[in-house]
Parts: sequence; structure tokens; C-alpha cells
Amino acid sequence: MSKELTFRAADIGEFQTAKAWLERVGGKGLEAGAIEIVLRRPGREISQNAKFHAMISDIHHQAFRGYSFDGVKAVLVNQFATEMEEAGTPLANPGERVWDWRSKEPVYVRPTTTKFRKAEAGAFIEFLYAAGTDLDIQWSEPALAVYEEYREAQAA
Repeated sequence: MSKELTFRAADIGEFQTAKAWLERVGGKGLEAGAIEIVLRRPGREISQNAKFHAMISDIHHQAFRGYSFDGVKAVLVNQFATEMEEAGTPLANPGERVWDWRSKEPVYVRPTTTKFRKAEAGAFIEFLYAAGTDLDIQWSEPALAVYEEYREAQAA
């Protein structure tokens, strides 16, 4: 199993379903070798990454088509992490600079959006909206829906 699988349970019924799911996929995974099972409380919705991607996609297509989506995302996440650090609220799981002993230069490993906490994810949405506005991005329906959903959640 090279892919990480996640099952979210919020009540006992979903937990029972998760147990049956784990038996099925875990048993199949064991056919190929050892597996690892992790139990944790969810930090935020995994679907938030898809929401970030809608906004990043608009920025990529309208302002930086010459670069890959992943490259544009890396730059935006780096800018966000720098902004958070300068504001005195660094990310809980920041990036790091690692020394490459062969090329004799530092390599930057950017923070990953999947490890953003709820507040960081919300701040990243605000950051993306502001960055896109600065770049005169015309937001698509999916990206606008992401921002509106975020604003409604903030108001509640």
C-alpha cells in the first residue's frame, strides 16, 4: 500500500462502518506486506486542500501559466509561511532548510498544506484571496464559493 487511506468517524455508527472498512482494506493491504494503522483526532477537513487548489488554480492560470501548478503553489505557501512568521504567528509545522552536502547549497522543504491547523487553513484562504486580488485575478465560481463559505464560517 503506497497510498495513505483515511476514514473519518464522528459517531458510533460511523465507527462500526470504519471497523468493517479497516478489516476489508487492511486485510487486502497485508497481502503486500506490513501496514501501519494510525488513530488520531481530525485537525481540519481534508477537503480544505481541494478548496485551496481552486483558488491556487485561478492564480496559476491567470497570472503564472509559464510555471507548473505545483511551483505556483510552493511559492504561495512559502510567501504565506513567511508572512505568518513576520506577524509573530509562525506555522505550527513550518518548512525547513536542509543542507545538501553534495551541491553545497541549502534546499528548502516547504510547509505542507495538509498539516495546516484550522486557523492556519483559514488564514491561508484569506492570504490567497488577498494575493489574487493584488494580481487582478478574476475568481472562478469554485474559488468564489470557497471564499464565501470561509467568510460565512467566520461570521458564525
